[in-house]
Amino acid sequence: MNTKQLNYFIQVVETKSIAAAARQLDIAQPALSLQISKLEHELKTTLFIRDYRGVQLTEAGVLFEAHVRNVLNQLERASNDIAELEGSPKGKIVVAMNQASINLLAMPLSKAIEQQFPDIELDLRSGLSYEVTGYLTSGEADLAIIYEGGVDSKNIHCELLIQENLFFATKPGDENRNQEAIPFASLADHEIMITSEKESLGRLINEYEKLTGIKLKKRAPYGQLLTGLRFICEGHCNMILPSSALYHLEATEQIKSLKIIEPEIFRNVYIATDMSRPVRNITLKIIELIKQCTLQEYQNSNWRGKLPSSD
Repeated sequence: MNTKQLNYFIQVVETKSIAAAARQLDIAQPALSLQISKLEHELKTTLFIRDYRGVQLTEAGVLFEAHVRNVLNQLERASNDIAELEGSPKGKIVVAMNQASINLLAMPLSKAIEQQFPDIELDLRSGLSYEVTGYLTSGEADLAIIYEGGVDSKNIHCELLIQENLFFATKPGDENRNQEAIPFASLADHEIMITSEKESLGRLINEYEKLTGIKLKKRAPYGQLLTGLRFICEGHCNMILPSSALYHLEATEQIKSLKIIEPEIFRNVYIATDMSRPVRNITLKIIELIKQCTLQEYQNSNWRGKLPSSD
């Protein structure tokens, strides 16, 4: 059994005729009939019922067709993947990120792909930290940007992208106009919207509360990040966020961010892939672009913290 026979078989299935298939394949009809007969002999079954109207699949033929199509599709994908290694990468890639990271990286990453790899189609998925990890482990995403809480799976390979600082995000005012930082203990004087411990930020803040013995006045967020930022701008709430989530609103002085100190709060951000699946060349190319975009945004002070190479 070989791929030539499999392709011959599919051509007969689609044309429902040995003669028509032979014409499509540009081979003699007896030669095609011989190949089909050899296939049936090897499988020890009848694949087609032949009559004056043409050919029709038997029950065994229907089952065999499903397997053949799967095999041929896998071979085609393997051929494309190998060709991708030798030439310019192309195809679709799904990248999952949390809402803060996608706010910062979506634009520079999409622009970089358009300029350097125009044949790559970028599909960005966003969600809370545990949802992003779920995209990766389920196979929906080729790679993901995740936090510490998402590295529990033994199949996930993580590479540190940045150690981001967290900030107290509030409405600008006279009382904080010249203020650049806020001690963790002073956060207890404010009501702060924080996600539950199911999400990475809520879990991290809970750890710092235990470390310092300081209990914050927390309330559940009203919705997604965009809604929370709107509430901060209107003066209805405060939040704890990385600079990636709010840098664009700092520039227009709609939000004031104060670096949390005594102690500083850091959160590790990782590039993650699933080791149970082969990493494609296209994925490696996008990982490098993500690193480049992260460095660029770090240098622009939009993503504040420490890069892996930083002291």
